[in-house]
Amino acid sequence: MLVFKRRFFILVAFTLILLGSSIVLDFYKKQSNSNVLIVGSKNCTENQILSEIIAILIEKNTDIKVKRKLNLEGTLICFEALKSKDIDIYPEYSGSAVFAILKENISENVDVFKYLKKTFLRKFDIKWLQPFGFENKYVLCMQNQKAKKFNISKISDLKNYLENQNLNIAFDPEFSIRQEINAIKKSYDLTLKHEIVDQSLLYFSIHSDVADVANGFSTDSKIEKYDLLILEDDKNAFPSYIAAPIVRKDVLKKHPKIKTELKKLDDKITDEKIKKLIYLADEKKQKIYNIADMFLKSEKLI
Repeated sequence: MLVFKRRFFILVAFTLILLGSSIVLDFYKKQSNSNVLIVGSKNCTENQILSEIIAILIEKNTDIKVKRKLNLEGTLICFEALKSKDIDIYPEYSGSAVFAILKENISENVDVFKYLKKTFLRKFDIKWLQPFGFENKYVLCMQNQKAKKFNISKISDLKNYLENQNLNIAFDPEFSIRQEINAIKKSYDLTLKHEIVDQSLLYFSIHSDVADVANGFSTDSKIEKYDLLILEDDKNAFPSYIAAPIVRKDVLKKHPKIKTELKKLDDKITDEKIKKLIYLADEKKQKIYNIADMFLKSEKLI
């Protein structure tokens, strides 16, 4: 009987030790995680560069630990990850926020960026920080040579050719389901029958005559590489696409240093600078971390 009691007390003590250890480990894990910032990005070169710039700036200049979740699939995936706390911050664009997230059409008289700051804070408890300093618009492009042959320089020029000739149109998967297409159809009275082409092959599909017209991004280095013409949006169907970090309000409350550090990026990244950084990644095959680190050092921010 005495042996049984001794074994029982040993088992109870062992169980309490295990339970106590678990509680202590859980406490330290929570404490450790409370000082971590999770930076996300979309699956395009530019967004990954911006996210690395954010991550390195915070890592180098604060005591906050940074975890990266880069190369997420598109606008809606990133935004849902932000809302659900899978990530804490990522770079977004005003036009994508209006059309893809809010699914709204905003009057031309409205200051879009002010509207987004107010609406996102009210609806989602998410803050827009100050813009990086450049705008990356969705565009439609063609081969320069082909555009000259057909005398096409603006989107409105496409109407006659789409009605009377067989021009092949290619859109990437995200663009193909976005509200921008409806805006183009409405503004230009166009029928846009299109093929779906992976974003990584989009510009090459125009270059190799697989497609005649495709969507693209105004800052992309491949537009120059493949000698493509950006068609003028002469009826202003596309909204502005101002790039800026967006972050949950609770994250800024927990880490006020983030806002202070990211303020250093206000208007620091011009159109020409972001084009150069994308060129280094896509054409020179340099690592995105190294490109972001080099940029921050050249700007004397780290």
